Amino acid sequence: MLATLIVVILLILYLSYLFSKFVARSSLKMNNRAQSIKLLDRAAVGTDRSIDIIQVNKRYFLIGNTPSGMVCLAELSKEDIVLEKKEDGMENGGGLFQNMLFDKWKTKK
Repeated sequence: MLATLIVVILLILYLSYLFSKFVARSSLKMNNRAQSIKLLDRAAVGTDRSIDIIQVNKRYFLIGNTPSGMVCLAELSKEDIVLEKKEDGMENGGGLFQNMLFDKWKTKK
């Protein structure tokens, strides 16, 4: 009776190990599919709401995200996208929205 219980527990542990490997493999496959999509910048505009700039291959989009869905607000040109260098040398779009809005505001005056 005790031996049967140990065998059943070991079998459950082994099957859970195999299942976790399967899930990990399938999640890696999903991540590999999205190599051509990059999130360049995100600005929170409210609770659970944001505006994102994404790059899909060589095209750029301004996307609005809400809990109910996503909306493509505009397609941006490469000239609209100017990434700043951080002090540590990594590319970052942290000031991208502020710079873009300021530049658009200056040209409208």
